[in-house]
Amino acid sequence: MTLAVSVAPIAAASAQDTASCHCVVIQSSHSPNAFQRRSSGTLAFIQSRPQDALANNIGFGYGVDGTYMFRLDQAGFFGLRADAGFLQYGEESKHVPLSSTIGGRVQVDVSTTNYIVPLSIGPQLMWPKGSIRPYVNAGVGGQFFFTNSSVEGSDNSTSFANTTNQWDKTMTWVAGGGVYVPIYQRRFNVLLDLGAQWVNGGRARYLKPGSIQDLPDSQIAITSMESDTHMVVMRFGVRLGM
Repeated sequence: MTLAVSVAPIAAASAQDTASCHCVVIQSSHSPNAFQRRSSGTLAFIQSRPQDALANNIGFGYGVDGTYMFRLDQAGFFGLRADAGFLQYGEESKHVPLSSTIGGRVQVDVSTTNYIVPLSIGPQLMWPKGSIRPYVNAGVGGQFFFTNSSVEGSDNSTSFANTTNQWDKTMTWVAGGGVYVPIYQRRFNVLLDLGAQWVNGGRARYLKPGSIQDLPDSQIAITSMESDTHMVVMRFGVRLGM
């Protein structure tokens, strides 16, 4: 009886302390918000296929493209899509002495590379169910053409000097389509992205391998081309999202 009386006040005090405790409960799992649930991204390998007058001057280009997609509805029928690509369509290099003063004891590699940077933003419509999910998209944007020359030592691959020989830009509109193929669907979804886009580019000036000629006294002659810049961009990528 004495033991029971002694324990009772201790239990009451413990209960009072628990009731008055302002404890913070830490959630171990993070729930994504609405913006995160509706966002997805794609990284794709791309190939550019010049069309019309552009095809007479330059060849195929190869590079990468990043796409951000935001679903405008819960299911994903409608979305807003932004694309940014980086393509290389020609390269030339030569092995020369570093300078006439030093002579031929120090050799360097001079590389000249031609690039295209296509950008676009616009709507996308998609069928969001099934093992094959077709989509179509359209957009407006622009593309940049530029040629860069760099110098690196013959025994390493780190450039120590570079120059942009020429660059130009033009407005574009794009239209395309493709399919998504789900390959993993849990909390995080992974889909293959197979598609193509028609790029209707305006007139721009650009170079190709052989457009830059070296002249005496360290001078150069640049022969640029100008035309409409239509091309088809093929893509093979992986889309990640919730």
